[in-house]
Amino acid sequence: MNARTCLGLGVLCLAWLVGGVRADEPTPPAVTRMRVQLPPQASPVAAHLATVFARQVTDRCDAKVATEGEAPLVVAFATADDIGPEGFRIEDRPGGGVRIVGRDDRGLVAGVGKFLRTSRYDRGGFTPGTWRGESVPTKPVRGTYFATHFFNYYHSAPVPEIERYVEDLALWGTNELKVWYDMHHFNGFDDPTAVAFRDRLRSILLAAKRIGMDISLVVVANDAYGDSPAELRAAGRGRGGWYPCAVCPSKPEGMHYILKVLGEEFDWAADLKPRSIWIWPYDQGGCECAECKPWGSKGFMKCVVEVGRLARHKLPGTKIALATWLMDNNEWSGVRERLAGEPDLVDALVHEPGHCPAIDPQTLRLPILGFPEISMHETFPWGGFGATPLTARAEAQWDGVKGFSAGGFPYSEGIYEDLTKAVCAQLYWSDRPAAETVKEYAAFEFSPDVADDVAGVVKTLEQNHHWRWWPGELEGVPLDLNWFPSKGAAPRPDPGAEEAFATMERVDARLTPQARKSWRWRQLYLRSLLDAGLKANGGKPDDRCNEAFAELIRIYHAENANPALRSPLPKDWKPAPKAATP
Repeated sequence: MNARTCLGLGVLCLAWLVGGVRADEPTPPAVTRMRVQLPPQASPVAAHLATVFARQVTDRCDAKVATEGEAPLVVAFATADDIGPEGFRIEDRPGGGVRIVGRDDRGLVAGVGKFLRTSRYDRGGFTPGTWRGESVPTKPVRGTYFATHFFNYYHSAPVPEIERYVEDLALWGTNELKVWYDMHHFNGFDDPTAVAFRDRLRSILLAAKRIGMDISLVVVANDAYGDSPAELRAAGRGRGGWYPCAVCPSKPEGMHYILKVLGEEFDWAADLKPRSIWIWPYDQGGCECAECKPWGSKGFMKCVVEVGRLARHKLPGTKIALATWLMDNNEWSGVRERLAGEPDLVDALVHEPGHCPAIDPQTLRLPILGFPEISMHETFPWGGFGATPLTARAEAQWDGVKGFSAGGFPYSEGIYEDLTKAVCAQLYWSDRPAAETVKEYAAFEFSPDVADDVAGVVKTLEQNHHWRWWPGELEGVPLDLNWFPSKGAAPRPDPGAEEAFATMERVDARLTPQARKSWRWRQLYLRSLLDAGLKANGGKPDDRCNEAFAELIRIYHAENANPALRSPLPKDWKPAPKAATP
C-alpha cells in the first residue's frame, strides 16, 4: 500500500483496519540522534524493546538512540486498550515525532517492527517511516519452530547471535517459539553435553520471553536417550527420521522410562512456563510391536494419555497438542474416535496437508495448528546453497488451510529461510500477500531503492529451486539415516539465473556498508552466485562456487554440522592464493 497516495474515504477506512496510510507529505529529514520515550511504569518487555530498537537502528546506520536527553526525533512507546488483541497503532506524536501504541507488550513489539521496517537507514542517518494506521492480527498463533539438533545453526551458533535472531522474528509479529530437546544426541539427563545443550535452549527460550513471546516444547512420544536400555527399545522403525534408541511404551518398564526422561525435562522447563507441549508420533518416533501397532492410533495414544497427564501435573496450565504428522488415514480414524470419546484428552491438533491424513477440521472442534515445512523442500544439503526463499509456496500452502487454521509454526533448520519466516508471520498476521512482504523485507534489510530489484531476484530464485547433485563430493556423503534425496538429480535450465546474479551485483554496489556485510544480504547474494555458477558449469561447482560454500559454512556456523546441513565443500579444498597487489 502506497503511504503517499491520496485515497478515497472508503479505501482509507479499509486501510485503518488492515494497515494504515497517510496523506502525501514531504519526506521527513534524516536524523543522527533520536530518543525512545518509554511509558510510565514500563513493563520489562517494553524496557527491553528500547534496547532492541536501538540495536536495529545502529546496526543499519550511524544514528544514535538514547532514552534520555534532547533529540530531534522522539519515538514514544505506549499501550492502550482501544486496540484489538496484540494489535498496534502508529500515529504522530503531539509535539512532534512518532507514537507507537500497542494493545499489550506483543502489540507494541509488532508496532515497533512495522515502524522500523518502513523507515530507512541511509542518506545521512535514520529517516523515520511515514506509515500511519492500526493493525490487528487475524490469527492468534504466529509461531516458529527451531529444530535444535544435528549441529545446525540453532545447535552451533553463538547464543547471543540466536538471541538477537529471536528478537528479529518478534518484530515481524511472531508470538511463540517452539523447540525440541532431541535426546538421541545424549547419554542421559546428566550427560555433560546434555546439560550444556539445555543451558543453550534455556538461553534461547528466555530471549523469546524477554521480547514477549510464549514458549512451547515438542516431545517425541517414545523419545529416549542414546543409552536407553536395549531390552526396552522399540521394535522395527517408524516413518521418517528414526533412531534405534526409541523405547516401546507397551512394555511396562518402557513406559516408566519414557515418563522418567520426559518428567526430568518438564521439571527443567517448569520455571519457563511453556504454553503447550506437543506430543509427536513419527519422525522420529514409533514402534511396530504387536501391542503398539498401528502406532498412530494405539502405541502413540498410550503415550498421549500418560505423557499428557504428566505434563499437566508438572506444568500446571500447559496445553496439550496432538500431532498427526505422517499418520495414515486408518490411524487418524482411530485417533478421531478416541478423541471424540475423551474430548479433554488434548487441547489442539497439529496438522499440515501433505504430511498428515485428510481431516475434517470441524470433526472435533479443536484448534488446528499448522506446521509448514520451509527448510528441506527439494533442497539438499539443507541451506547448502544459501538463502532458500519459498515465499510463493508458503502463500499457496496457507491458502489451503487459512479458513480453519489458528495459525502455525514454520519448521526451521536455520536462518537460510529467514525471508520465508517473515512471509509466514505476515500471512498469520493479516493474510498479507507474500509479494508485499518480500518488498518490505528487502526495503528494510537492504534499501527501499533496491526493493523491486531484489523482489525480482527472489522470484527467480524460487522458480529455479530444485534438487542438485553431481558425482564426486556429493556422492557417498555419510548420513546418519543413509538417506540422499537429491542423488541423481539432473541439472535444469534455471532460466534467468545469469540475469538475477547480474542484478545482485548491481544492487551490491548501491548498498550501505552495513547492508552489504549483513548475513541476510550475503546469503541471498551467494545463492544467486551459485545458481548462475552451477548453471554455467553444467551443474558442478567451480572454485568460485566453492568459495561461496565456504562463506555459507561460516555464516551458518556449520563447520561441524551433519552433512545434511553443511554446504557441499570438498574437504581438501583450499582457496586460491590472492593475487599480489601492485
